[in-house]
Amino acid sequence: MRHVRRGGVQVRSSVRCVLFCVIALLSMLGEGMALFALTLESADQLGSWGVTALFLIGLVPPILAAPAIGRWVDGAALFRVWILNLCVHIGIFAVMAIFSNILLSLALMSVASVCAVINGAVVFKIIPRIRGGFSLARASSFLVVATSLAGIIAPAIASIAFARAGIGAVLWCATAGFLGLAMAAVVLSRSMAARGHEVQTGSEPAPNARITGGGAAPVRHPRLRILLLPVAAIVLSTAAEGVAGVFYLREITDSDTGYAVLLGAWSVGAVLGSLLGGNRRFGARSSLPILLGGGLVGTSILIEGLWANAVGLAMVFLAGGLGNGLHNTGVRTAIYEHVPESRHGAAWAQLRMLINIMVALGYLIGTPGLLVGAARTIIVVSGAVTLLAIILSAVLLGRTARGGVRRQRAVAESVG
Repeated sequence: MRHVRRGGVQVRSSVRCVLFCVIALLSMLGEGMALFALTLESADQLGSWGVTALFLIGLVPPILAAPAIGRWVDGAALFRVWILNLCVHIGIFAVMAIFSNILLSLALMSVASVCAVINGAVVFKIIPRIRGGFSLARASSFLVVATSLAGIIAPAIASIAFARAGIGAVLWCATAGFLGLAMAAVVLSRSMAARGHEVQTGSEPAPNARITGGGAAPVRHPRLRILLLPVAAIVLSTAAEGVAGVFYLREITDSDTGYAVLLGAWSVGAVLGSLLGGNRRFGARSSLPILLGGGLVGTSILIEGLWANAVGLAMVFLAGGLGNGLHNTGVRTAIYEHVPESRHGAAWAQLRMLINIMVALGYLIGTPGLLVGAARTIIVVSGAVTLLAIILSAVLLGRTARGGVRRQRAVAESVG
């Protein structure tokens, strides 16, 4: 009877996890639609510098605020932080929608970008508590799938809504998305409190945690420190390719539709890769999906630059997207595996800081004529650098593993 009851609780918890990810998807859709619509509005009213300003506003404030965000999320009552942050997020998009002023919206996006990092850190920290019968890798993969789906759907819906009803309607959709997530947060908070699992500061160690004291959580674990190399390289290369690819891919496809199809192939692959990353085999070894997925991303970008065939590149992009989704799921699993629960918020905020820095550098490197000449050259170099980073990381991980085995043998011999 006790076994049946425990099984029923696990099923309900698993259903709760899936529903939570669905609601998170809706908020991601709203946020993605708002960002896309603001990009169009900035281009229409302010020109190219307005788009640049929007991107920088989304990158720079989170970089500066990441250390404080991590400490706050890890040290405060988690649901209180989350619900307060979501209320601020709702208020920001509501004010944007009411006034529909692009300069005001740009100013408010600097706050919204920080709120987005807080939201991500809290959700990352909550997932282990609500995963139910799912493994951490599988529960994480659901969120990566939601992110990928939002990236596919949001621009399409936003472009239609923006054309028919203007930016105000799109911003109200973003407000509604975060309102739904806030309601889910309140229900989830009460549900966990009723079961005696109120989430305050975490205290459970990670399975392979070796982090103590202060400092940046991801760089204090030797394996994570190595794995940050391919993570940084992949973000840098995909950001550079994203900019250079606007020029290169539109040239070889001869149409915006062909360009959109290639981007869609990458996004579909990312969904499949995210689901694959939740597989038990990949979940048990977080370095495997990071390196394998990164290798697929680097190879795809390299082939993209070397083979200017639009039809063939559709399959290449599908494989690259699959690697991207696999890699992203592996990164989340690696943090869960190696960082103590009490530091999850800091680890996620610091990871977002690294990603934002690499994205900003990638935008600069990927701009044709700024640092490197032709767009095609940028893409080839980006793919090659990513593959080199993957190979170097694999070698360093191998050495670390062999060093660990030698230390264990030395300890065993000294004891014996």
